[in-house]
Formats: sequence, structure tokens, C-alpha cells
Amino acid sequence: MASSCSTNKATECASPSPTETTCPDVAETAGGSKCKDGADDAGPSKDVCESKASVFTSPDEAVSTYGIVEGDCNEFSDDCEDVCEDSDIENSVEEIEQCERMSCIDTKFEENDKLSPTTSISAINSGSWSGKRKLEVQNGFPSKKPFPEEKTAILCLKKETSLNPLEREKTKIPRSIIPSKDNPPLEMTEWIQQFQRWSNAERLLAIDQLIETCEPTQVRHMMQVIEPQFQRDFISLLPKELALYVLSFLEPRDLLRAAQTCRNWRFLAEDNLLWREKCREAGIEEVRDNRRRPRVASLWKAAFMRQHTIEMNWRTKPVRPPKVLKGHDDHVITCLQFSGNRIVSGSDDNTLKVWSATTGKCLRTLVGHTGGVWSSQMSGTIIISGSTDRTLKVWNADSGQCIYTLYGHTSTVRCMHLHGKKVVSGSRDATLRVWNIDSGECLHVLIGHLAAVRCVQYDGRLVVSGAYDYMVKVWNPDREECLHTLQGHTNRVYSLQFDGIHVVSGSLDTSIRVWEVETGACRHTLMGHQSLTSGMELRNNILVSGNADSTVKVWDIVTGQCLQTLSGPNKHQSAVTCLQFNNKFVITSSDDGTVKLWDVRTGDFIHNLVALESGGSGGVVWRLRANETKLVCAVGSRNGTEETKLLVLDFDVDNK
Repeated sequence: MASSCSTNKATECASPSPTETTCPDVAETAGGSKCKDGADDAGPSKDVCESKASVFTSPDEAVSTYGIVEGDCNEFSDDCEDVCEDSDIENSVEEIEQCERMSCIDTKFEENDKLSPTTSISAINSGSWSGKRKLEVQNGFPSKKPFPEEKTAILCLKKETSLNPLEREKTKIPRSIIPSKDNPPLEMTEWIQQFQRWSNAERLLAIDQLIETCEPTQVRHMMQVIEPQFQRDFISLLPKELALYVLSFLEPRDLLRAAQTCRNWRFLAEDNLLWREKCREAGIEEVRDNRRRPRVASLWKAAFMRQHTIEMNWRTKPVRPPKVLKGHDDHVITCLQFSGNRIVSGSDDNTLKVWSATTGKCLRTLVGHTGGVWSSQMSGTIIISGSTDRTLKVWNADSGQCIYTLYGHTSTVRCMHLHGKKVVSGSRDATLRVWNIDSGECLHVLIGHLAAVRCVQYDGRLVVSGAYDYMVKVWNPDREECLHTLQGHTNRVYSLQFDGIHVVSGSLDTSIRVWEVETGACRHTLMGHQSLTSGMELRNNILVSGNADSTVKVWDIVTGQCLQTLSGPNKHQSAVTCLQFNNKFVITSSDDGTVKLWDVRTGDFIHNLVALESGGSGGVVWRLRANETKLVCAVGSRNGTEETKLLVLDFDVDNK
């Protein structure tokens, strides 16, 4: 059949019926390509077969017409033979593409005349070319080498069937459009549907295998998509009560940071009740409604923030330069009181002065004592003073008028303590007296000490006194009865603290003793100081003691342990004269002319609040009193190097 078509191609192509335009040899040799009308798009018509048969009467004509080299058309080039014949079927896709590029017949006809491979082969076979390939085709012998397009198809088919599905997917020609949600690959919908039909175990297995086949960049993309799914704003999802309960465990500083996260967190982090609890923990008991400030979401938060700012002012520097209150000439300021906006100073010049803490002006000078004033107490507008003239006086701070003069003691009134409407005074006459300040009446006289009473404490129920007879006594003032005599000190008792449960006494014997007020038993003896304990303060079982050895110590009176010793290179260089502390700071004054600020928890020195130029050469800070925002210091000297005055340091945030 092939021979017949070769011998008389024009005749046989013209002889079939109108519906048959196939050259049989071409159809058979080309793997079944037919010249049928409407059957194959690439199949040529009868006229095309005849024209191509006549055109290719010689190789020269084919070369001149289509630019085909005889070596290219007769067989593949040597390189193509080596690649396509000797390489293994499992060669790379690049080698297959090389074979396709080197398929000369296919590409040349497509470029020049856009003819199908079948037509091209028919045209070549209709000519008088010589060569092994031509003879094999004409004689109907099986060819060792298929045509280029056949070999390419065979190689691609074998290559595709030998690859796994994922590798086969990689060999496909890239899509011309970038895939997206709106334009997914055609196979993706079926793949997703199959995944949805699987069980949970099958899905997990598929995901594991998918991850193993992914490249690092693809795994990273998975993480970026998956991780946000597990990031939930649980605070916003919780009911408000539970969310506030969770936030209540945060420190105030963390609450302020949380408020900057988002609007919902800010709303929760500014809850008024939440900040009220934080204020309670910080010791803030009342809210200050400052109308000069813009409205805030939480008044308790504003109160907390105000205190925080004030604390930072203490740690850095006062808001404004200190006010200087000059008075008492060159005399010693022996006692100092500070309450509200009033400062009261007593001096050995026989007078007391009332000052405004805001303006620094002297409001009143209380004159009436005939001896130096050595003790004082203040409550509201009432001032009580004790003098070397053996009397007590009750004053009205607003008018400066002396309301009562209390007679009874036979020596200097050295100490006193006010509680409510009663004041207890201790004297060098070794007695204590209880007075009613509203009536000026002496209610009780407590007799029992053998020497001068140096210090006294009164809580409204019991009186505790320390004296130069080395003893501490606990009294029931209503019955004028001594309940306990606390013996143990071996020298004069100079200082006392009493909280209703414990009595703490400081002595010239360098020891501090902690007693139980109900039983009179000594619980602890606190050793560590080297000299006289001149001043102490007790708050919530924490005791701070100042000593003439220039050190300050912080104690736990329940355990008897020394928590901190405020010393080191920045310690005082002389005796500590006065001290005061709160839950943040310890403030101490000294004969060296300085006032120092310490951290009560760590014992670290922060900085000097006051440092007199005459310090070390006679300048002394005798007394100090402080409240939340102000510090009042009584300074002077014993040799005239420093003028007697009061210094008022202001740390209030509102004065900026």
C-alpha cells in the first residue's frame, strides 16, 4: 500500500471519493494522520497533498522553498541522535525539550507554511530523495528511528508516565495567568473536594505528606497564614467582670501599657474600681478631684498617676527651689510640727511661730512662755506647747490666742503626746499628767518613775513612758495604775514607739528592745547600733531607727531581723538627729548638715535633699517633718555658721 502511494501519488490522491482525501501511505506512516474534511484540523486537503507531492521533487527544491538542509531532513543531526537514542527514558525535562528544539522537520514546516507533520512527511516521501530513511519508509520496513515528532511524543509520554503526580505537575507548561482565589488551577477544585471527603485521620496524613514535600518558603507561608488563627484577644472575648479580674493581677505599670494596646483594652484598663484597688494597695485612701485638670475616665487612676509623678519628683529633684522661712534669730529650733498647710516651730527663744507652707510667710508668733519651748503637739487649729517654765499652754493657731495655761508640773515639760482631746505630758519631775485640752483640766497624775521622763506615747487607752531611770512603764491612765514595768535596759531610755501591741524602746545602752504590751515580756533585743538611739519610727511592724553612730537601720520587729542598714559611702558623717519614713522612702537628717533620701526596700541611697554649705563646719539639721508632697527642715548651727531657718521643699505635681 505504501509502495502504491509512492509510485503514483497524484493519481491515488485524486482517485478517492469526495469524502476521502487521505494519502494512504502518509496516513499509515504518520501514525494515522488523515486528510479528511472536518476530521483533523491539521489534515491537508486533496489540493494540498498534490501540491506538496509536486513541490518536493528534489531536495534542492525543499531547501530553496523551506530552508531545510538535506542532513536535517534526511535524518536528525548527530547531536539529536545521541541525545534521543542513547539517553535513558528517565532523562530530564531539559533533554526532552532539547530534542523538541532539534526536531527540524516539525519546526521548519510550522514556521514556513504552517503545515501539519503528516503533510510534511508526505511531501518529503513524494520526492526523489535518496537515503536510508526514505527507502525504509517507501519499502514499508519498520524504521529504527521514528520521525522526530514521533520520537518526541514517545519520549514525553514515557517520561510523563514514569513520574509521580507531583513531578508530572512540575513538567507541565506554566500557566499564562498567575493563580489566585478568583483564578485557581483547574485541578484545585477537585483536589479540595477530595480532601473534604476524607476523614480526619486521612486529612492529617495528607497534611503531613504535603508539608514534607513543600519547600522552606512554602512552609514559611503556611506559618504566616496559620499563626494568626491562634492569636486570640482573649481579654476582649471574656465577659467584662472576668476580664477585669485578669487585669487586676497586673502591676500598675503593666496596666498603663495594656491601655495602649487597643480601644477595648483601654476601656477595661481605665476601670475606676480596678484603679481604686491599685490605689488601696499603694496606700492612697482618698481621691483628689482637681477641676483644673481635664476630665479623666477614672479619678482613682488620676490619683494613682499623681502620686507616681510626685514619687518621681522625690527621686529626682523638687519642683521648685526651696522656700526659706527665717525666724527665731540665732536660737535653736527645738520642736517642729507640720499638718495640712501649717508649720509650727518651737524654739529656746520662748516662742512658737506659725507658718504658711504654701507662701512661706509667718502667720503668727505665739508669745507667753517664760522659758524655752522644748515640746509641742498640733491637731487642726489647736497647738499645745511645753516649756522649761514648767507649764503647758493651749493655743488657737488661727488667732494666736493662748486658750489655757496648764499648771502642775514642777520641772521642765520635756515630752508630750496628743490623742483626741487628751494630751499626756512627761516632765523632769519624774511624773506624767493627763490633761483635757477642751477644759484645761488635769485628769490624772501618773507617779512611779525615779528620774526624768524623757519620752511618752499614748493611744487613747494605755500610756507608755520611758525615763532616765532605765525603765519603761505601761500605764492605765484612767485608774492611774502602772500595769507593767519593763526592765532590761542598762542606761537611759531616750525614745519610744507604741502601736497598741508592741512597745519599742531605744536606750543609751545601744540596744533596742521590743516588748509585748499585754504581758510586759521582752520579745526581741535588737543589737547593731554603737551609740544612743536618738529617734525611731514604727509602721506596720517595720521599725526604722536613727543612731548617734551616724547609721540608720530598718528592722522587722516580729522576727527581730535587721532588714537594711542605711550606710555605705553616702552615709551620714555625724549623728542622726531625726528621721521619717513611708512605704517608699526613708528621710534622715544629721548634725553633718544634710538631709538624705533612701529607698526603704533596698536600703539604697538615692540623693541628698538638703546639703548645707556649712555642713561639717557647724551647720546642723535639727528637725524634719514631711507629708506626701512637702518636706520641712529646721536648720541652724551652734556656732553661728548657719542662720536659723526653715526650708520647705515642694514636690507637688500641681506646682509645675
